[in-house]
Amino acid sequence: MALYKRLLFVLTLLVLVLASCTKPVLIGSDFLEDEKASLKFKDDFSLSFFTEKTDSVLVHGADVTSQLYTYLLGELDDPFFGKAIAEIYAQPILPTVGTELLGATLDSVVLELRYDTLGNYGTIAAPVTIEVHRMTQRPDFKTDYYSNESFTYSSEVLGSLTFTPRPKDSVTVIRSMDTVKMAPHIRIPLNTLLFSDITSQDTIVYQHLDSFLTYFNGLFIKMTNAGNTMLGLNLVNSVSGLSVFYKPKDTEEHKEFKFVFTGASVKAVHFENDYSGSPVQAALAPEPESDYWYVQGMSGVRTKMVVDGLSDLGTAIINEADLEIYCSFPDGDDPFLYPVLPFIVTQISTDTSIANSLDVNIALSRASGNYYSTTYEAIYGGVARKAADGPPAIYKYEMKVTSQIKDIFAGKKENIIYFNPIDKGNQPGRSIIFGPGNPLYAPRLKVYYTAL
Repeated sequence: MALYKRLLFVLTLLVLVLASCTKPVLIGSDFLEDEKASLKFKDDFSLSFFTEKTDSVLVHGADVTSQLYTYLLGELDDPFFGKAIAEIYAQPILPTVGTELLGATLDSVVLELRYDTLGNYGTIAAPVTIEVHRMTQRPDFKTDYYSNESFTYSSEVLGSLTFTPRPKDSVTVIRSMDTVKMAPHIRIPLNTLLFSDITSQDTIVYQHLDSFLTYFNGLFIKMTNAGNTMLGLNLVNSVSGLSVFYKPKDTEEHKEFKFVFTGASVKAVHFENDYSGSPVQAALAPEPESDYWYVQGMSGVRTKMVVDGLSDLGTAIINEADLEIYCSFPDGDDPFLYPVLPFIVTQISTDTSIANSLDVNIALSRASGNYYSTTYEAIYGGVARKAADGPPAIYKYEMKVTSQIKDIFAGKKENIIYFNPIDKGNQPGRSIIFGPGNPLYAPRLKVYYTAL
């Protein structure tokens, strides 16, 4: 029995030794550099990039995670990406029973829109005009809506405001009884006469959301004279809403009733892009890009990459794949008006859409969805970091593409990796990225692998 135990111990030890010699090393965020250096390495792949149009992006869903958080409004006239327009459809809804409006006397009506500075792009210092209309079509909350869809609205203007944006300045509001300093927002006075019927509806309109939305379908908001301004708005912020100032029936007290935008109402953005005469239009040709390729927020262009040379790895297990790309500002560009995208993600094609890669989703999960966190950057990357001051400045994105390269190498996925801004529909920005023809800043794919 003692001899049997010794033989069993020796055999077990031998199996462990052999396994340690053949088992591929897995690389994680805490992988040691000396262990990484022991792997085989290849970084001379041929990479091809193709810029292409985006049909549309999801701008509303019944699930709050399918809704936007920055609502873009305005128009850009970009020297490289052409024109982009963003218009908003939004339903202000009852926050509570509003029967006190029945028979009331209206004092004024104001649309309040809280700034979201993450959505500001282009020229912010020039005057713009925002125009508000009443929707004549009621969207269905349970339906998914995309950025190429629109709804009907009345040509009658409820109100408009010409102003110079002040997205970082607080607003002092003077009311009959007090003065209040509020967070930065836009206040658009609306024509009180056009809201006169809001005080004479059936009682049920003030009590039930469905009845109210049948009566008041929502608001259409657009910018009419923006030469090159995109503003970000936070509609679900408590500052935003449609405020009705009134005097209830049979009283002299003046009050405010605020209809609000929430996750329970439709809020959608309609995007349009026109690349006519721009460098991006030329890049949409079927040939691969050499000098630059392009990625844009809203419903703007994306780029796909094809990798040639993975078969040269032979019989192998891929341990890690890293991609580095560089962007800058070609002659004629303006880094102050058009800063680079802060985050770029890799994506895959599904049966219904373009979706984040597993590499991105793992990082988002570990970072609790916070892509500004160091955890997200450590696990995935995709963050614009300055590589050279210039001018023009050079920015570098480094990102893990391990899961996608593994699947492509194994023949499980199509040999395509897509590039987009993270949360594309919320982002007004864009990046111009160096192509394979650049002698200093060409994209580079680095693959660490174990040969079998």
